[in-house]
Amino acid sequence: GAMDGFAIFHLIPGAQEAVVPMETRNAGSYILAFDNTNGVVLGAAVANVSALAGNVGIVLRDDTGAQIGTGSIPVAGNGHTSFVLSDPTSGFPVTANKRGTIEFDTPAGGQISVLGIRTTPLGTSTTLTTIPALANVGTAGGSIAHIATGNGWQTTFVLVNTGTSSAQVTLNFFADLTGAALTLPISFPQQGSTVSNASSVTQTLAAGASLLILSDAPASDPAPTTGSAQLTTTGNVGGFVIFRYNPNGQEAVVPLESRNASSFLLAFDNTAGTNTGIAINTVAPGARQIPVIVRNDSGAQIATDTLTVQSKGHLAFTLVTDKYPQTANIRGTIELDAPLNTQIGVLGIRIPVTHTFTTLPALTK
Repeated sequence: GAMDGFAIFHLIPGAQEAVVPMETRNAGSYILAFDNTNGVVLGAAVANVSALAGNVGIVLRDDTGAQIGTGSIPVAGNGHTSFVLSDPTSGFPVTANKRGTIEFDTPAGGQISVLGIRTTPLGTSTTLTTIPALANVGTAGGSIAHIATGNGWQTTFVLVNTGTSSAQVTLNFFADLTGAALTLPISFPQQGSTVSNASSVTQTLAAGASLLILSDAPASDPAPTTGSAQLTTTGNVGGFVIFRYNPNGQEAVVPLESRNASSFLLAFDNTAGTNTGIAINTVAPGARQIPVIVRNDSGAQIATDTLTVQSKGHLAFTLVTDKYPQTANIRGTIELDAPLNTQIGVLGIRIPVTHTFTTLPALTK
């Protein structure tokens, strides 16, 4: 049947969590963006979905798009391998202290799955989050349903040109509720620490290049500035966002939403003190009415609603305390339906009682 889902990694000693979407694509290649600077390390995992053994081709590029290495990884039929990217023995040491991408090429007639795991130093421990593999990237750009900066929060946009020619990218920021242009403090980590204020960014990316854009408003802000973002491009540019809460170093990743689905589903688990946050944005101009259906984990409908989202606007709320008290202490799903001729983005944020957090992927119907 029409099944989908995800896995949640939970590191018990630090209560760190990270989510892995189910891989349903069968692409010719998968790309992971890495940032191995400042003590950050990327781990990579490859699974062979085919029963036949195969060699996975590897192409390494730095953040300018220049090729810095190639290789091959043998994987047994139905097998799995994992390694730290910069490890001098099992990985590719040329990636140490660099930013860039690693491309995994599917063996002829085969099928693979790829995952990145980013670990970040924090005192004597590390935090972790998963990095999505980019594949079959189109030219439609996409949106990010939630961004946050200030009051301890920062947002890093990671954009990758997966195409074979240069492409222009424009990233626009939109305010919470109103959808008005949102001016944020931004900097470019690859170019230094200079901060400027802007409501949009336009850059040209060479083929294979990656771009980082950081928004980190002051921790002294009385509340985080929230909103959404939209990417337009002239090429095959994909990417994701890394949320970071600096006081505890926790990170979570949001893939760029490029799907134009009629319905999105978020699975929630509000048991054992866990809360679920929801964010929605619209890409189309003009206010939109978003129908909502809430179900418990047996599939029974327990609530309906209609949410109004302004032109290019953004809404964020906590499922139990702000909108739907019926979801307290239960598991289930919330369905958000896109109005006719309207593209929306949806994001879930899982907040365990330990106050760590991770993002939840939106499933499509």
